[in-house]
Amino acid sequence: MTVDTNIINGKLFTPEGFLEGGISIERDRIIKVGKEPSLPKASTRIDAKGALILPGLIDIHVHFRDFEQKYKETMITGTRSAIAGGVTTVLDMPNNKPPTNTAQRVKTKKQIIQEKAAANIGFYSLIPENAKEIIPLFKEGIFGFKIYPASPIYPPKDNQKLLALLKSQAEYKIPLIVHPDNGYADRNEKLLLEKNMPVIDAFLRAHNQIDEAQALKDFIELSKTSKNSLHCSHVTAKKTVELIEKNQDNNNLSSEVCVHHLFLTESDLRKMKSKAKCLPPVRTQLDQTALWEALNRQVIKIIATDHAPHSYEEKHCEFEAAASGIHGLETMLPLMFTAAVKGKISFEKLIPALTVNPAQLMAIKNRGELKQGNFADVVVVAKEKGKINAENFESKAKWTPFDGREVLYTPKYVLVNGFLSKEDDYIISKANAGKILEREYDVVLQDKLIDDEE
Repeated sequence: MTVDTNIINGKLFTPEGFLEGGISIERDRIIKVGKEPSLPKASTRIDAKGALILPGLIDIHVHFRDFEQKYKETMITGTRSAIAGGVTTVLDMPNNKPPTNTAQRVKTKKQIIQEKAAANIGFYSLIPENAKEIIPLFKEGIFGFKIYPASPIYPPKDNQKLLALLKSQAEYKIPLIVHPDNGYADRNEKLLLEKNMPVIDAFLRAHNQIDEAQALKDFIELSKTSKNSLHCSHVTAKKTVELIEKNQDNNNLSSEVCVHHLFLTESDLRKMKSKAKCLPPVRTQLDQTALWEALNRQVIKIIATDHAPHSYEEKHCEFEAAASGIHGLETMLPLMFTAAVKGKISFEKLIPALTVNPAQLMAIKNRGELKQGNFADVVVVAKEKGKINAENFESKAKWTPFDGREVLYTPKYVLVNGFLSKEDDYIISKANAGKILEREYDVVLQDKLIDDEE
C-alpha cells in the first residue's frame, strides 16, 4: 500500500507525550503514527529534520471582518494568515458589519468562504434579538453565542431578558462567550475625557481590572440559574484569575488568555500608544505575572489570539480615535514557542493549550491531536532564529506591536486536511483545503432541534 504523504524524522507530540518518529496521511486523515520503519510507503515524503511535528493549532477567537469591512480583512485573507502562523482551525467572532445574529447571516458567511478557506473555519453568533432565531442558529452549527458590553442586555442592563434567552438554550450546552467589562465603559471613558483626564489614563480607568472581574462574577451568578456554559474571553487581570480559580469546580466555566496580554503591559501601551491599543487593555506587570502562573497551573487552559485586524490608518493615529485590536495569527506560534524554550512554560502545557484543549471545549471533533483516524491538520515547527516581519504577513493588517522582535521558532510546513498548504515562507497559491465546521449535537438534541423547529 502506498499512501499520500509521510512526515518523517521529527519529534511528535501525541496524547502519550513526545515521540521520535513520523505520521502517514491518506487523503484527509492520519492513518499511522509511529517510527519511520513502521510507516507505509508514500507518494510524498516530508523530512522534518528533527523539528516538532504537532497538531495544527486551533484558535477559537478571531475577527475576520469581511462584509462592509473587507478593507480590514476577509475570510480568505484571514484563513491564509492562519496557516501562515501554523493555525489550521479558527472560530470567527460575530461582531461584523452587519452583525452576525441570524441564521441567514451565518449562511452568508458560509457561502462567501465555501471552497476558498485556507484553514478550517467555524462561526459564532451574537445572542439574537429574536428568540425564534436560536433554533435556526443551532441548525447552522454555530459554536457559541457572544455577548459584548455594549449589548442592551449586558448585565446589569436587562438581566431578566438575558436570563430568559440563556435558559432557552442551556440544554444544548453551547457556551456563552463573555467579553468581561463594565457595560457602561464607553460612556464612562467619555465622561473621564470630559474631565480632561489624559486619554490613555481614561482608557485604562474605564476598562479596569475590577470591572472585568465583577462582570464575570455577574455572569457566573446568572449561570447558576440558567445552567448554561460560560467561556470567559481574553482574561487579563489577576482578580479575574482569582475568581476563575475560586470557581474551578464549576464545570460550566472555561477561560482563555490572549498572547498580547502575556507579552505587553501598560508601560508598553504608553510607549507604543495606539499600536498596542486593544480591548480589554494590556495590564500591569502584576496582572501579567498572574496570567503566566494561571497558564502554568492550568487554571486557564486555552490560548487564543483575538486576531483583530484594522487598516494602517486606523492604528497609526491619535490614541482616542484609534481602533482597538491587535493582529495575532502570525505571531502567536513564534512568540509562545520562544517563551517556552526560555522557560516561561513547558511545551507539555503549551501545546495542549493551543490544540486539544480548545478542540475539546468547542466540540471540534477529530482535530487537535495526532491520532490515527483524526483529520490531518499538522504543523511542523522548526527551531530557527528569525524576526517577526509585519510586511510579510498574509493578513491585510501588516502591522504589529511585535514587529522586529526576535523569535526562535517558525512553522515550516502546514497541512490542512492532508493538503500541504505552507512550505517554508510560501503559502501554496491554491491553499483552499479548509472545511466549514459546524458544531455537532447528540442524537437526542438533534431530534429536539427538528421538533422545536416544527
